[in-house]
Amino acid sequence: MFDMQERRALYVYMRGLKQVNQLKKFGDIAYISNKMNYVSLYVNENQVDELVDKLKKYRFVKTVKPSARPDINPDLDDQHDDVFFEAYDKEVSNQTPSDEQAKTEEE
Repeated sequence: MFDMQERRALYVYMRGLKQVNQLKKFGDIAYISNKMNYVSLYVNENQVDELVDKLKKYRFVKTVKPSARPDINPDLDDQHDDVFFEAYDKEVSNQTPSDEQAKTEEE
């Protein structure tokens, strides 16, 4: 049966894009940015550290940044909505009495 491989994106910033074909041997190229001179490269998770070291040795590579997405917890179990809306609730509650006072002064 087919086993899913853990993958991670590497963002390889380059001096020029002439050597993009050399990066094909390291993984799957997902995106090439002509304007910002970087390549999005997908590699196996267990090879990330050694590939980052190998890629940094090339002269045409400026920097290599691994994606942080697999390290982020998508559940946010410890967060709750009340924290985000507390400041808004205080703002609304502070404005309500002043609005009522303005209405009574007009009458």
